[in-house]
Amino acid sequence: MKTTNTAKILYVEDDHDDRFFLNESAISFSLPAEINYASDGNEAIDYLRKNKNLPSLIVLDLNMPKLDGKETLEIIKEDPDYSKIPVIVLSTSENKEDKDFCKSKGVISYLIKPGHFSEYEKIIKSFLPFLPSPA
Repeated sequence: MKTTNTAKILYVEDDHDDRFFLNESAISFSLPAEINYASDGNEAIDYLRKNKNLPSLIVLDLNMPKLDGKETLEIIKEDPDYSKIPVIVLSTSENKEDKDFCKSKGVISYLIKPGHFSEYEKIIKSFLPFLPSPA
């Protein structure tokens, strides 16, 4: 999704349906940001290293192949170039240990993936405080 605003979101998610639902919700809500995708942690880290314009927000799934969300979160938060980027975890896991781990790494929010498309609007709205205001 492209807009005239320079705000960028990096959505790290391996499930095509989840990417589709978030993208469609962002379009429906007119989210003032461009959403870029990575299907695992390795792609996310490559994206961050290759792009000079870092995202305003990272939305991160925990359960992914290759480099999972926890490992990705550790890399992001340990790197001084990326550690200040706000991270929202969007996961199916309701495990307290996962939530505690993410909190200890400084995620700004831990959200459970909605069961219905209509519930994604609340997720999209939660992104707004972390995006630059439109000019």
